Amino acid sequence: MKQSLTILFLCCTLLSFGQQKKTVSNEIVETIRDDVWIPFMEAYAELDSDKLKSIHSKDIVRITIEQNQIETGEKYLEHFGDFLQHMKQGGSKVAIAFAILSTAIDESGTIAYQTGYYRYSSKRKDDAKLSPKGYGYFNVGLKKVDGTWKIWMDSDKNVEITPEDFNTQKILYELME
Repeated sequence: MKQSLTILFLCCTLLSFGQQKKTVSNEIVETIRDDVWIPFMEAYAELDSDKLKSIHSKDIVRITIEQNQIETGEKYLEHFGDFLQHMKQGGSKVAIAFAILSTAIDESGTIAYQTGYYRYSSKRKDDAKLSPKGYGYFNVGLKKVDGTWKIWMDSDKNVEITPEDFNTQKILYELME
């Protein structure tokens, strides 16, 4: 048994030995930011459900990890859009910001995967200003659809991090109020 584990370890080490961490071009990361993350933050700030839906592919797969739930397609997009409409009708405001931790891309440059944190903030109509309500950890699959990056897979879960953990990430996207 010990000999089998040693051989397995050596095989795994040899397989990963020649592989180096690939770097993703800044241009691709910036294009994803412009196609996905800026419109995502704008959709929240403007409470614009159509804009929110437009950054997702029609075949979206949404996994809510802590609820063991998967939603797909137009049904999920309608549900997500309804959230913003509900906030608008109640006179509330919401905001979201993103800290990107990692980006991977396929060789063709048409499929990407990103991980990161998000910070959710809200303001009820009687509140003086937006205030952070919590943080989450996300994974998204992205694909190019007609030359534009779209989210086709999205999963997240709540995470206990500090504002400093969020704010000190190398890639941070947030709209200024």
